[in-house]
Amino acid sequence: MHAHNAAVTEIEELAPSVVQITVAFDDESFSFEPGQWVNFRFPDGVSRAYTIASAAHRPGAVQLCVRVGPGRGGKALMRLDAGAQVTIDGPYGDFVLPPNDGRKIVFMAGDTGIAPIRSMVLSMLANGDPRKICVLYEPDQRNILYASDFDPLARDGAIVHESGKIEVLIARNREAMTAATLMAAGFDPFLGRVADALHENGIDTKRLISETFGPMP
Repeated sequence: MHAHNAAVTEIEELAPSVVQITVAFDDESFSFEPGQWVNFRFPDGVSRAYTIASAAHRPGAVQLCVRVGPGRGGKALMRLDAGAQVTIDGPYGDFVLPPNDGRKIVFMAGDTGIAPIRSMVLSMLANGDPRKICVLYEPDQRNILYASDFDPLARDGAIVHESGKIEVLIARNREAMTAATLMAAGFDPFLGRVADALHENGIDTKRLISETFGPMP
């Protein structure tokens, strides 16, 4: 996979221990599908997998949503400044929108798992995708990431956006989910709870398209 040179243009704290890194590419060769991730190489050589949170119709500058952990990646993030030159490998991943079959899409996200779903939702709306969109989101410690994007869309009726415990949200929306495309992203414990809640509500877990962020950092 081709390596792309890029510069960090902004680092924004979205919540405690969660940052958004915006990078601008040196050329126009980078493109991606909503839901994919990249390998982010820091100036000191440390590399980590980060999910793209921005829409795909503006690939020249992408936003990466990152939970800052205690390891080498987290320490490298703490040293990162705007203006730093980095290398981006990718994109990677097959957690992408399925072809349009007319079914509603119900997205389920836990914590920073909202990042690929934000990319998909914003891309769907920008492209005029006619499918109905429902986002069920369990934030960490009530820190609702990207509320400034999702709340206005929900008020305008473009999407349905609910936040809370995922078990409660799935039970509340189970009828709408029986005939919908189901997609979920988050850390392993969250995805396990999603599968359990779907099963308890009589929804076939084999229909779930999921993306794991691994164990909690």
